Amino acid sequence: MATVRELQTKARKALAKWKKDYSKALDSDNSSPVSHLCLTILMRNNNITNATKACNILRERFVDWNEIRVSPIAEVRDALEEVQCPNAEQKAYALRRFLRDVFGKFTKTNLYFDKMNVPEVVPELLPGEKPETTDDDDDDADDAVTRESGLPDHPTVPGYVDMRKIIDQVVPLDPKLITEKNSTGVASVVWDDAERGPFSTLWRVCIAEGLLEPEYEGTEALQRLRQIAPEKERDEFAYYAVIHAENNWPKISKVADKSRKKAVKAKA
Repeated sequence: MATVRELQTKARKALAKWKKDYSKALDSDNSSPVSHLCLTILMRNNNITNATKACNILRERFVDWNEIRVSPIAEVRDALEEVQCPNAEQKAYALRRFLRDVFGKFTKTNLYFDKMNVPEVVPELLPGEKPETTDDDDDDADDAVTRESGLPDHPTVPGYVDMRKIIDQVVPLDPKLITEKNSTGVASVVWDDAERGPFSTLWRVCIAEGLLEPEYEGTEALQRLRQIAPEKERDEFAYYAVIHAENNWPKISKVADKSRKKAVKAKA
């Protein structure tokens, strides 16, 4: 049996490989980190094709994960049953419980299905500096429509507030805040409960990768993996393990199930 130190080294190598394999794809992937974690619940006792269909039907029926968090179990179950998702009611309950836990734990979380867009930062001009213009801009200057021109006339009274202007004015969130809401740090929730879908997926990945002995399960497996996963990158390790599972679920399921059956048989 490998020592904890040997398994820690192996876990760091696994994380480095996952980053190399999936970082580029994640840059262009629009799914939010919460969406990836929720997919693990739909993957449980399921194949990746049906889990993806289940995720897509939820996207069609609900505005975002936050609506699913506050919706009746029956509504989520009915949507999952439409695509023959196994154990639909159990998964509907697990999704809502997980989302409520995420909502309660994090003050900055993106519960949209997709990543929040970070607005382009327009550089501020220095005093006396003029914005760069092109010849085309100069030609159109006389025809430009001012922002005020589309507003109704109103009296110039001190303290007057143009409500239409306020309502129509979109105030973007701070880019730093949006980045925090999109952060993979939300994967820290994986380590909170051994019964959740995200940890179940991490558990199977680690068995398949030889990072966890197959006889460990539940809380015991969680504690063991806390020792093995890179301490300063524990949440990132969990998140990339989930991404690795999404891309290799048939193989991971097969290897993990075979190892578990062998361990149970030897223990009997």
